[in-house]
Amino acid sequence: MMKKIICSVSMVFCLHADTVYAQDRSTTDTMRYYRGQIDTLDQQLIDLLGQRMKAARAIGSYKLEHKIGVVQSARYEEVLEAAIRRGKAWQLSEAFVRAFYNEVHKESIRQQEQLQSGKQQR
Repeated sequence: MMKKIICSVSMVFCLHADTVYAQDRSTTDTMRYYRGQIDTLDQQLIDLLGQRMKAARAIGSYKLEHKIGVVQSARYEEVLEAAIRRGKAWQLSEAFVRAFYNEVHKESIRQQEQLQSGKQQR
């Protein structure tokens, strides 16, 4: 008597650099799920940065009307320190948070200066 054995293997075969390799479907599904999350979060990050710059431009207009300088160092330090504390709760390094906020701050300054130079030319 011959027994018939049926094996069901959930494998995905991938082609990468002319090499075929097998990858477990659960791994592929898991990666797809988390990559989808990252894609959604990346979109949200850009949208939030856009909203933040809109607020920075509004502040820039206020500063222009009230003859206040673009850079407010004390406020920046306050925002940065709060971000570093919050970042630590998410296991973000202080160096990363500083670098990120330095770039965000530079863009805020650029947009406010552009706004001020445009209004001064009128």
